[in-house]
Amino acid sequence: MSTPSTATITVPPHQFGHIPSMGDYSRPYPPAADQRTINSHAQYAHNPSYTVSQAPRQTNSQSAQYYDTSSNPRLAQASSSQKRARDPVDWVQFYGGKPPKEVIVIDDTPPAEEHAMGAGVSLEGHYEKRRKTGAADYNGTLSNTQTPSAAYDQYGRYTGSTDRTTYQSTAPTSLGSTSSGGLYNEDASAGQKRKRVARQPPAPAAAPRRVAEEEKDPYAAYIPPPNPPLKAKDVHVAVIADRSATRDQKVDDEDGHYMVVEHADLTERYSIIKLLGQGTFGKVVRAFDRRTKKEVAIKIIRSVQKYRDASRIELRVLSTLASNDRSNRNKCIHLRDAFDFRNHICIVTDLLGQSVFDFLKLNNFVPFPSSHIQQFARQLFTSVAFLHDLNLIHTDLKPENILLVNNNYQTFTYNRNIPSSSTATNRSAKFRKVLLEPEIRLIDFGSATFDDEYHSSVVSTRHYRAPEIILNLGWSFPCDIWSIGCILVEFFTGDALFQTHDNLEHLAMMESVVDSPIDKTLVRSVTSGRGSNKNSAAAFFKRNTLAYPQEDTPRSSKKFVKAMKKLHEIIPSHNAFNKQFLDLLRRIFIYDPKKRITAKEALRHPWFREHFEDDGTEAEKIRAQRERQAQQDSYARSLGRT
Repeated sequence: MSTPSTATITVPPHQFGHIPSMGDYSRPYPPAADQRTINSHAQYAHNPSYTVSQAPRQTNSQSAQYYDTSSNPRLAQASSSQKRARDPVDWVQFYGGKPPKEVIVIDDTPPAEEHAMGAGVSLEGHYEKRRKTGAADYNGTLSNTQTPSAAYDQYGRYTGSTDRTTYQSTAPTSLGSTSSGGLYNEDASAGQKRKRVARQPPAPAAAPRRVAEEEKDPYAAYIPPPNPPLKAKDVHVAVIADRSATRDQKVDDEDGHYMVVEHADLTERYSIIKLLGQGTFGKVVRAFDRRTKKEVAIKIIRSVQKYRDASRIELRVLSTLASNDRSNRNKCIHLRDAFDFRNHICIVTDLLGQSVFDFLKLNNFVPFPSSHIQQFARQLFTSVAFLHDLNLIHTDLKPENILLVNNNYQTFTYNRNIPSSSTATNRSAKFRKVLLEPEIRLIDFGSATFDDEYHSSVVSTRHYRAPEIILNLGWSFPCDIWSIGCILVEFFTGDALFQTHDNLEHLAMMESVVDSPIDKTLVRSVTSGRGSNKNSAAAFFKRNTLAYPQEDTPRSSKKFVKAMKKLHEIIPSHNAFNKQFLDLLRRIFIYDPKKRITAKEALRHPWFREHFEDDGTEAEKIRAQRERQAQQDSYARSLGRT
């Protein structure tokens, strides 16, 4: 098990934050079945729920031994000390009705040695190392190397950007969270035995019961919207007059994008701090709200009519989300303000951290710990279940549209080969940055669609696109579930699962990963059209079989598809945690959308009852410890002022 380090890094924030229905998507589903059986049969045997033991399963035998305090006197002593710290003490009575001027406290053990900030995080070459599939085995230790391998500006903020969203993202990009440099640093030097304190501060409050309930049973903790849900009408966007002395100057470029000037006013209420990102729909800036005295993220829509019209749909979706979840239990970005300034509709939201993709990029695409993948999945399925209960389909789920609430991380030693979805990829890493708090928010509802309203023919970013979209069979709620499956595998390997830009190659890669041909019933639906009703995707099939490769298929494509691993090879089932994770993914990667697992069914899956000790759980212990220390320091400072 890892040894805590005294060094902490705050990763500076970067990113912001009609086809008929495909059928009934609220079905229960049966126990695990072979993937070929799942994809070849038309019906499931109905099973209302899983039968699961109440206690979480221990999948790492070393963990239990490590935390056995009876075999470790120092841990037992620490446990006893923590218990005493939690018990309330009447200090006035203890000191005979009059508190002393000062108290000298002798520490039981000296504090850990301070680690110097290292020069950087090392990562071996992308193609030079052998692959090892057992990446979920926990055997890491903390590193004292905390310097991110990224560029920073003069204020210490991260200046890297997402290279996959620059030209196509329509999501608001957020930047936020404060540095923890002064919050978490230990105030005792190595070898120090004594320190002065005024009084023992109260112990921090216990974790809310709601958090424990969500970890034990995510579905039981899910609170659906009202039935019927509140569907917002068009949001009124007030036009704000331009009262600046330079209102006649040019404010747009030739493409209709707003020309961002740092420290310039965006109405009298907001002041632009910096540009955060740019996409097809417009730009996102970090701004200061003079009314609330807080920083916010503002998405400035292009002054082109079709984008202005699309932004009004997004505003209606954001208003619907807020109306049905005032406390934001379902972790979707909330609308704070909207206005029309200089012919640009501006959408104001909370300022959040960088995107999950940008964190992966900063981490040299080293995958997340398994425990964090599980927590991300729980939050994603909760958010998507909420959307689907509102009759909304997100249609563009991807790591770029998932923002971190807090970017703080701890570097751990990794020293292993990185799992991959392809035999052609061999990577290894010495270190891994691990988030201290894997809380997320779902953003970018610019493409979100109400299921009973108009559906465009093609949705979703290519890598996360469901097969029914490629096959022109119409789409609905299940396309979001397929996207989540692609995202979870990417979290496990660090790389996108389906890296392609060709429809036929994409389908061939799906068949390789799923290890099963596309259902004959779906193929017949594609090839049955005649004349003007002929489906263009019919060209992908010959005699009800995927016609790949074809005569003009490049050799590189054949080689790439052949190198794709099967799902059970990507996720090795060497422990109960991975077995359940693999089972969930098999229920996601089902070609027929009517048979695909739903978001609420996924929340019932036994994988969410599994527990796995790894770098992620260790990082959360470090965070909790430092929060307690910060609270104690704050309490001591407050007493010093009085």
